[in-house]
This record gives sequence, structure tokens and C-alpha cells, in this order.
Amino acid sequence: MTAEQKAQLRETKRRLREQLSAARERANAAVDANPALVKARRRRRIRRALTVAALLLLLLFLRCEGPPGQGPAPDAATAPKPEPKPLVKVPPKKPVAKKPVVASRAVERPDFDTPARPQAAWLDGFRLQVAARSPRLSRCFIGAERPGALRWTSLVSTGTGAVGSHEFEAHGTSVDLTKEQRTCLEAALSSPGYGLEGAPTEGLPQRVSLVLEF
Repeated sequence: MTAEQKAQLRETKRRLREQLSAARERANAAVDANPALVKARRRRRIRRALTVAALLLLLLFLRCEGPPGQGPAPDAATAPKPEPKPLVKVPPKKPVAKKPVVASRAVERPDFDTPARPQAAWLDGFRLQVAARSPRLSRCFIGAERPGALRWTSLVSTGTGAVGSHEFEAHGTSVDLTKEQRTCLEAALSSPGYGLEGAPTEGLPQRVSLVLEF
């Protein structure tokens, strides 16, 4: 590049800078002439001044030593100690004299003769029919380790000879019944029905309890 070309380049840059500076001045003048922008700038200056004033007041308030009339905190070493209260002695309780326990004389009560409740005649026939099912009942305990006994309680319909509401209670060394054993016992004791001669055909079912050995 020759010296003449360098001089032209410098001149061109200088003119561009002048044009940019003039354009910036015109833009600033246009902004300053806009009343809305002027008000916005004034509001910002006022808001900034109020914020600074509030911060100064807060700093002054924090530097204060405390409200008037409040003195320094008393020293724990020089503060007067409260006088100890005298202990109140509780008088000992007087021992209570124990009276000897005297057994009272047993009161004799008169004997009452209560007649035995007559047993229904049909119960003997019912027991015999239950005993006749012993072979079927013993099949329910095949594989049991030791013999035992059960108390069977059931409701017996004296009119139809049907039984229901079975309850089984193990006696002695017997173990609890399994679900399969209970199902087998209920089937053997319920079917077929019982023939109860001399039993009343009307009325509520009778509750009967028998001991079954196996």
C-alpha cells in the first residue's frame, strides 16, 4: 500500500468517527427533548435518593445504644443472691396398729334336696345310634399317633332327627382337629339322620353333648 492510499484510509476513518459522533449527539438531543423520558429519569433519580435516605436512617438506628432509660445489664457476680428458703420438716407418720385377723365362724346353711332332672328316653337311643357309627368315625383319625377323646356338642332336631351346629373340643392329650378331620366327623355324624322314638316332634332343637373316643 502506497503512502497516498494510507493517507486516504486515515481520512476515511476520521470522517466515519465524526459522522458517528454527530449521530450520537443528535440521538442524545432527541432523547433529552422527549418529555416522557425526562419524567422517567427524574422519577428514577427521586427513587434512588429516597432509597439512600432510608438506608442512612436504618444505619443511624442500628448504631443507637438502646432505648432511653435502659441501663447496662447487671453483672452476675455483683447481683444479690436470693436467700435460701428454710426447709420444712415433715413430721413422721405414726405407725398404725394392725389388728389381728380373727376367722369368723362358718355359718351353717341348710341342705336343699334338689330332685334330679329326669332324662329324656330318646337320648339313650340317640347315644346308641352315635356309637354304631364308631367305625366311620375312626376312619377320620387314620394316621393319628395316639388315641384320644372328643366332646361333641350339637343341636338335635327331635322332629326330623337332623343334627347341626357342630362343636368339637379335644380332651386329654388329644391334639386340635385338622380341617379334613372336622369335615369327616361332621359328615359321619350328620348322615344319615337319626330315628328318635318317643322324642317330641315339635319345639326347639335340643342341645346334646357326647364324648367320642377314638
